Amino acid sequence: MTDTKDTEQAAGIGSQLWGALKNALTEEDPVAAARRAKLQGGNAGATSNASPASESAGSALSPVPMSAMASALLEQVLAKATAYTALTEKLTPLESIIVDERTRYQAAYALIRGSRSVEQVVQSIDMQHMPALEAEAGRFASQLQEKERTEIGARSAESQALTANIDAAMQQAARLREDLETRLAQIETAVAHDRERLAVITQEIEVKRRELAGVQQQFDAAAKTVRAALVRGKETVVRYLA
Repeated sequence: MTDTKDTEQAAGIGSQLWGALKNALTEEDPVAAARRAKLQGGNAGATSNASPASESAGSALSPVPMSAMASALLEQVLAKATAYTALTEKLTPLESIIVDERTRYQAAYALIRGSRSVEQVVQSIDMQHMPALEAEAGRFASQLQEKERTEIGARSAESQALTANIDAAMQQAARLREDLETRLAQIETAVAHDRERLAVITQEIEVKRRELAGVQQQFDAAAKTVRAALVRGKETVVRYLA
């Protein structure tokens, strides 16, 4: 039986995630760095504005350092309270008390045993957090596609129009070369301008493509990190508590 406590995600979660992730190409600010450090399992006594579920889940799921993008994604994936987040909430205060991981997991589970079974903890990872990760991946892909449409589409259309203009101008120049030397000079000037503009547009398109490809690569890496963290969390629960 899975945890049935439903919490509706805000309509703007996808946009908020994009806002947090699109800065991956720039230097991470101090606030984001502090938040990432907390999600990666900082000292139990450190202070943070993150929710208890996010803090405890981050501590339990951070065998490998996470990037800022992975930390933001993990926070979204673990935003909904489940049997698994209930377990991780109990793990955090025990980190400075119980060194042995197995003993710490067993002690934390003892605190929720009355309301959560091991099966529920495992199922919450498989049936709630993993699907949440896939949903975020889908939202991110849609947003990336929209970014490509708005930021590259217009330039691509202009590039095609300029190329067509250049071809038409060259054909016209060939027909008029003998009789319209003056007109030909004017046309060739216009062509040169179009070629310059085409070069600029082509360069802008390439820059945008590299930027979006970089963001996609970082998101893929972040999703892989979070997926591995969730799998490890599941295996740890099964190994220690099943």
